[in-house]
Amino acid sequence: MKAVLDSFRGKAVYVFFASLIFLTGCFLGWLVFWQNPVFFLENLDKLLGNLLEISEKMERASKLSVAGYIFQNNARALLVMIFGGIAFGIVPFSALVFNGFVVGVVLALNFYHGQSLYFFLAGMLPHGILELPAILTGAAFGLKTGAELLFSKGKSRIKILKENLKEGILALGILIPVLLIAALIEAVVTPLILSPFYR
Repeated sequence: MKAVLDSFRGKAVYVFFASLIFLTGCFLGWLVFWQNPVFFLENLDKLLGNLLEISEKMERASKLSVAGYIFQNNARALLVMIFGGIAFGIVPFSALVFNGFVVGVVLALNFYHGQSLYFFLAGMLPHGILELPAILTGAAFGLKTGAELLFSKGKSRIKILKENLKEGILALGILIPVLLIAALIEAVVTPLILSPFYR
């Protein structure tokens, strides 16, 4: 367990940058949506494919199935964030911008359809307080790998890669269970919180 916890050491600055990149994506999503709302409304299935599919599954599938689907998507995203760092950090950087962009669009859509900020937060916070930190932390691992590969300072890139991949694998021991709990909350608790809005 100590090795797992130690794998998170020295990542704070990368978590900060991951958060900054994500928030920049959110701002861009918000900004671009309001430039051409009609375009986004016509292409929602392409942009929000997974979110729309989750919404449909929530209406007709069991809570356990929905939780499994959400967990599968988030775990895949986490793995991409962590191990995509081997491409000099480009993959986690791009994934952070895109995911932030989608959240920004969803927030803009929320206001476009006349919903309150409370509605948006009620739908996002219960699971988001676990899911988002886990994803951002995973991205921090990927960004660290990319930064150290780019600026190796004379160290062997193979050694850097091995050390960072080992840390990423160890971190999954905490991040994966966190995502599982978040998926269960999103599938079971979030619909209950949002149900009063649909009455």
